Formats: sequence, structure tokens, C-alpha cells
Amino acid sequence: MADLSKVQRGREAQRRGHLAEVLCLIRLWLTGWWVISHRLTPKRGTGLGEIDIIARRGRVLAFIEVKARRKDAEALESINPAQRQRIQNSATSFLARHPEFNEYSVRFDAMVVTNGFWPGRIADAWRPD
Repeated sequence: MADLSKVQRGREAQRRGHLAEVLCLIRLWLTGWWVISHRLTPKRGTGLGEIDIIARRGRVLAFIEVKARRKDAEALESINPAQRQRIQNSATSFLARHPEFNEYSVRFDAMVVTNGFWPGRIADAWRPD
């Protein structure tokens, strides 16, 4: 039988994550970004990762990872190299299916929500290897 506190912690983390994504979407819209996709989830077993938000402003296309943590540093550390690679693979797959973005500058951003406050944004949080 599942440990109830573990289930509760999982639900709470999911709730915090959803709230963080909503706050990030609002911030993006208010700062002139056009959201192309939200929660782009690939099929299991493909080696691709979920992309929380894909947004564009001008000729910049950003693949954005959202993290809700107690501290900004914890959030950035939680985007490990394997996760970055899966997100990059998903971005490559997305771009192959959407040639209308071929001429855009592509970057990988992170948005961080700490303690439920207004999200911070880290442009170019990492670059593909």
C-alpha cells in the first residue's frame, strides 16, 4: 500500500508545478511573448522530454523549462544534463515538424517560481552541446 504522505507530497508538488506554469504563462503574455505550445508531451519511450512552454517574441523562439523550488539555485540545479538533452531532442523534433520557425533564433530558457511569487526568467539558461 502506498505511503499516504508520499502520495500527498506528490499531489502538492504537482499543484505547485501547475501554479508555477500558470504564473509563467501570465508573465510571458504580459511581456509580449506569444505562447506557441504549453506542456508539449512526447510519447513514452521516444527519448524526448516534455517541454513546459514554447514561446516566441519577434524572431526568437524559446523552449522554456519551468521549475518551482524554494531557491533559484535549487531550480537551476534540478535541470540536469539528461533532462536538458531530452528537451533539446524534443526541440529538434518540434522544429523538424514546424519549418515556419527555421529562420528564428532558438534558445533554451528557464523560468523559476520561488515561494509562489512572480516568476523569474533566465534567458539562455543553457546551450545545446
